[in-house]
Amino acid sequence: MDTTTFLAQLWGPAILAVGLGVFVSRKNYIKIYRDLQKETLAILLFGMVGIIAGLAQIHFHNVWGSLSQIIISFLGWALLLKGLMLAIAPGIVDKIGDWQADSKLIPIAGVLMLIVGAYLSWVGYFI
Repeated sequence: MDTTTFLAQLWGPAILAVGLGVFVSRKNYIKIYRDLQKETLAILLFGMVGIIAGLAQIHFHNVWGSLSQIIISFLGWALLLKGLMLAIAPGIVDKIGDWQADSKLIPIAGVLMLIVGAYLSWVGYFI
């Protein structure tokens, strides 16, 4: 099994589940975000874990060939960037999160997550 397939098997179901959760439990997801805002140590720890996980994924998979490779590589870089932002500028992340939670972008993000999660699951388990 190659690295892209392995990472698709990890990312696909996780993203698909969260995408479904956005539609099934939208209010709960917003509540989770609002409650997390109050936990500054958790935000720092999430940032550190994001940095480490993002660097690990980029180290093992920074391939920009096929669509699945591009998506997986993008997710690694996005994870690293989000981790850095949480560790360096959590206030900015908080303001962006508030804007997203209050806007109409949540359903759009949910649909995008369903598509990406389903695609990566399909690549990971059926191709």
